[in-house]
This record gives sequence, structure tokens and C-alpha cells, in this order.
Amino acid sequence: MEQVSPTRMNLLLLRRQIKVAEQGVRLLKTKRDALFAEFRKMIEPLLERERELDRALQQATRVLTLALGVDGPERLASTAMVTRRKDLALEMKERKMWGVKMLDIAGVKLRRRFVDRGYSPLTVSTRIDFAAERFEEAVEILLALAPMEIRLKKLGEEIKKTTRRVNALEQKVIPELRQQTKFIRQVLEDREREDKFRLKRLKSKGSQKSYS
Repeated sequence: MEQVSPTRMNLLLLRRQIKVAEQGVRLLKTKRDALFAEFRKMIEPLLERERELDRALQQATRVLTLALGVDGPERLASTAMVTRRKDLALEMKERKMWGVKMLDIAGVKLRRRFVDRGYSPLTVSTRIDFAAERFEEAVEILLALAPMEIRLKKLGEEIKKTTRRVNALEQKVIPELRQQTKFIRQVLEDREREDKFRLKRLKSKGSQKSYS
């Protein structure tokens, strides 16, 4: 920080800047605490969703392996072509928390009834249908998990950014402002002492002249 001119006006300005910086630190710490509380609150639901996804994928893989072995890859491939989705509409919602944008995906229901998958129950085994149902369930969980991971990452980044700002204010900006304040105060006090000393000398000279 550049040295400022040692004037009373600059002293007042520096004191005001220190006050504003200290208020900023308090606000940033409040923000960081709120973000960190939200971060901690999200960890367990996220881990539970990940465990749920693992279970769903394991079950879906087992069922698919059974269908492949019994029904054959050709039957599975032809069934997949029939039941393929042409589009997937997702409802995205955005919200803000302490200025951080959070993305939510509204509850998506991908699991369909047997008749809604586009194939005939007479030509498709229950094994293939059950495999389709299990993978639809896994994709549902994945779509719920993805925004949770994004929110957690954004919160972590914002917590780091806020912490850096707090550290910059506490360890650099405020100490430099206080150092400047101390410098100006010392210069002003030295000037005041010099002025008093000169005034005493002038008074002393005036008194000596009056006696002579």
C-alpha cells in the first residue's frame, strides 16, 4: 500500500476504511459459516444417494447379465431399439444462497409400466423388462445425484473463495490500514508537539523583551 499524506482528513478516511473492512470480515465470516453449515448438511444425503446408485447399478447389471444369458444379445438389442426414448424432458430450477447459484432438477420419474415401453408382453421376457426397470431406476437416482454433486462442489469453491477474502482482509488490508493510521497519528502528534514547543519559545521571547 502506498504511503498516504499525513493529514487529519486522511486519518479520518483510513479509520472509516478500517471500520468498513472489519464489517466486511464479519459479513464474510457469517456467509462462510452459513455455506459450511449447508455443505455439512448435504454430505450425508449425497453419500446415501451414491450408495443407492451403487446398489441399483449392481442389481441392474445382475438382471441384465441374466437376460443376456437366457434371452440372448439379439433379443435385447431389438427390444432396446423399440423402447428407446426419443426425448427426456427435465425441469430445471435455479435458486440462490448467499449469492451462489444452485441448480435443482425436479423429481424425474423414468420408470415406466410394461405397456408403456413400446414392446409386446408376448415377445419380451420378464427378465428383459425387469432389467429395463432397474436401469430406469438407476438413471432416476443418477439425475437426482448429479445436481447434488454440483451444488456441493460450488459450495466448496465458494467457501474457499470467501475464506481467501477473509484472510486477505484480516492479514493484509486491515493491518496495512492500521499501519497507515499509526504513521499519520504519529506524524500529527509530532507536529502538535513541535507547534507547542515553538509557541512556548515565542511566549518566552515575548516575556524577555517585555522585561528588557
